[in-house]
Order: sequence, then structure tokens, then C-alpha cells
Amino acid sequence: MLSKIKEKLLISIIVVGLICIFTPLKINAALQSNGGTPATKDVNGWITQIRQMQASGGALGLTDTIGADLTSTNTNLDIHMQKNTEYGAMVLLSASSYGNPEKIENGGTTTGNATGVYMNINKEWVAAGMANTAAASMKNAAGRYKNQYTAPTYTEKVGDAVSTVGGWHGSGSSTWISSQNYSGLQHVSINRSCLIRSYSGSVFSYYGYGYAGDNGYEDGAVARRDAHYTKSWASRAVVVVGSGV
Repeated sequence: MLSKIKEKLLISIIVVGLICIFTPLKINAALQSNGGTPATKDVNGWITQIRQMQASGGALGLTDTIGADLTSTNTNLDIHMQKNTEYGAMVLLSASSYGNPEKIENGGTTTGNATGVYMNINKEWVAAGMANTAAASMKNAAGRYKNQYTAPTYTEKVGDAVSTVGGWHGSGSSTWISSQNYSGLQHVSINRSCLIRSYSGSVFSYYGYGYAGDNGYEDGAVARRDAHYTKSWASRAVVVVGSGV
């Protein structure tokens, strides 16, 4: 009897080993700095420089070449600026039984302890905007590196945690990407607005208003609100590791 048990155990170990060897693994993780004040950049800076972390001479010392659309020939590693759907999935999990169902305070984590992702409730860029956004690097980026929306009507993307979480945990803002019309120049306002998460009050807040003034010209005569793509805020890098990513 004992030998049969050992035989079954050995077979089970072999099967699990073969699965681990021959099944492609895909792992998503967020890079974060848990101390000090986060670095800040505009949308163009984040979306390009995070991708360049895996480029030749980049932070990881690899030999990848990043194209104008931010793609590379590396099929085992993909480092990119967080998309709105990735941020949304992170905070939705934080409010579930797998995370920290209490309100996350500034500097708190998604799990309520050191194993979670640290959150700063102080404006965080995500790679999300309009198809003809004025943020050139995001406009040229391949679809896998951004969430593309159509203003002025918000259309939900699975996991983006936008309209469904308005007001959650004391959220201080639920402003969608700007669609205000200034002297018939609505498209100018929209195209220069991107999306900020953790804007005010809680990790579920969001803000997409990039202009204030009586016209949409970028002539210095109007104020650039926080969601203007040239503003500098924090962001995150997402890492995808595996075979054929």
C-alpha cells in the first residue's frame, strides 16, 4: 500500500513539473517605490520612458530596441505605463475580500499591510485618452499600451473602474475626460485632456478636465487644468513577464 502511495505521489510531482516546464507563464506586476516622493512626468514622458526601461542602455541593461509605436521584438518581457484598465483592476481588487475593504488612506496599501501596493492619493497618470490626443507619444503608441476612449460619451472598458465607482470611499472627483466647448473648439479641449486617477479623496477618484477659460486655444490665454497632458504627475510601470507576451 505504501509503495502505491509513493508511486502516485511521484507521478503527481512529475505531472506538476511537466506543467510548469511546458505551460507558458504570464505574470503581471506593478513596479513601485515605497519610500519618498514619487517622480513626476507628463504623459509623453511616462509612456516613452517606462517602455525604454527595457531598451538598450535602459534601466534593466537589456538590448531591446523600442520602436516609434513603443513595440519591440522581445516576446518575453513587456514593461509599460499603467493603463486605465490596469489601474482599475488594482483598486477594484483592493476593495474586494482579497484586498483591503476599508478606505485606503494616503500612503496606505491595497491590502492594508506591507504586501500590498502603496497608494498616493495625489494625482496619478494612466495611459488613457482620445484617438487624436495631442499627447504625441500616446497617440503613436500601439493599442496594447493605452486605453482609447471617445468623448464626450464615456464607454466602459472592462475593469477600468470609472463610472461604476464614482463617489466610492470618499472620492473627491468623478470628472470624465473634458468635453467642454470653448467658442466652438470642443475638440481642442478634448484632445489635450488625459486621465488622472487617485485625484482627490480616494483611490477611486478620477479627473479628465484639461482646460479652463473662454476658448480652447493653446495660446497662453487659458489656464491648463490638472488633466492637461503636459502637466507632471506620478504614474506606475506595469511588468508583464512570460513566454509570448
